[in-house]
Amino acid sequence: MGPGLFLALLLLAPSGRAETAAGLDAQGVDPRAAIENSWGLDVRDAQGRSVTREKVLADLKGAAVKRAAANAFTSSLPKAQTVLSALELLAEAAAAFRMAGDLLAIPELLPGLPGGRPKLAILWCLALAAATMSVTFCCRPQTKLALSRSRQSSIEVLRC
Repeated sequence: MGPGLFLALLLLAPSGRAETAAGLDAQGVDPRAAIENSWGLDVRDAQGRSVTREKVLADLKGAAVKRAAANAFTSSLPKAQTVLSALELLAEAAAAFRMAGDLLAIPELLPGLPGGRPKLAILWCLALAAATMSVTFCCRPQTKLALSRSRQSSIEVLRC
């Protein structure tokens, strides 16, 4: 092997190299199109890179692993996991209330009510009180009240 053959191989090597596939970083292409590509079409992004199913699934798996690693922790506090789950539930509830507030559009409904304009905080407090009372009355345990006990059901000491 001479230096000429070695130089020729070096010049041809970059052109023979396979192109790098794009995954979730594909620009101008929905990565789901590569995943749901049942006809086997060549899906390419705006930069001309091939978007493959394997690369997209590998990127999704890597993102899920990174998220799980970021969420996983150990704490020396005894109730840390309970507090974390309560905070996550509180965040989800706040998002649900924001979405419900956007859907109901209470400020747009208030001018149509007769009389003066009621305060929004009072309406929310009334709704919260009604929900709390309904849960309290529906979910409380039934107590059995014994008005009088018969003499036969009580314990008596027998003397001989």
